[in-house]
Amino acid sequence: MSHSHAHVHAAQSGFDEHAAETLAWSDAMLLGHAPMDDAHEEFVVVVRALAACNVATALGCLQAVEDHLLAHFGTEREWMERTEFPAMECHLDEHQKVLDTVLEVNQLAKAGEVGLRDVHRLAAALADWFPKHATYLDSALSAWINKRMHGGAPVILRRDLGTSAFQEELAA
Repeated sequence: MSHSHAHVHAAQSGFDEHAAETLAWSDAMLLGHAPMDDAHEEFVVVVRALAACNVATALGCLQAVEDHLLAHFGTEREWMERTEFPAMECHLDEHQKVLDTVLEVNQLAKAGEVGLRDVHRLAAALADWFPKHATYLDSALSAWINKRMHGGAPVILRRDLGTSAFQEELAA
C-alpha cells in the first residue's frame, strides 16, 4: 500500500459520516475577509454537490472539488506569503494533506478503483474537516490579513443568527 493510499484510509477514519448532509453555508461561517468568505461559500457548494453525486456525475464533482481546492488553497498561500503570516507552515501542511487525499481519490476514481461510497465518504470527511479548519486556522488568517491591511480586526455582520448572543452581550 502506497503512503498516499494509506493516508486516504487514515483520513477517512474517525469523522462524522453524515457531516456532508448538514453542511450548509450561512453567515455564521463568515470570517470577515470577503475573498476568503467567497471561497468558503464555494467550498460548501462543491462539497455538497460531491455528497449528492451519483455514478454518472461523480467524476465531474470530484474534479470540481479538486479544481476548487487548488485555486482556494493557492490563493490562501499567496495571502500568507504576502502578509508574512506566522503560522503559515502549519496551515499549508493541513491544506496539503487534504489536497493529497482529494487528488488520490480523484485519480483512483478515474481508474475505476473506488466506488460511489468512497466518493461520498470523501465528501463527508471534507464536510467534517472544514468547519474546524475555518474556525481555527482560517479565522486566524483572516484576522491577520485584516490587521495587516486595515490595522484592526475584521468587523463581521452576520444575518439571521438569532439574537441570543447579542442579548447576552447586552445583559453582561
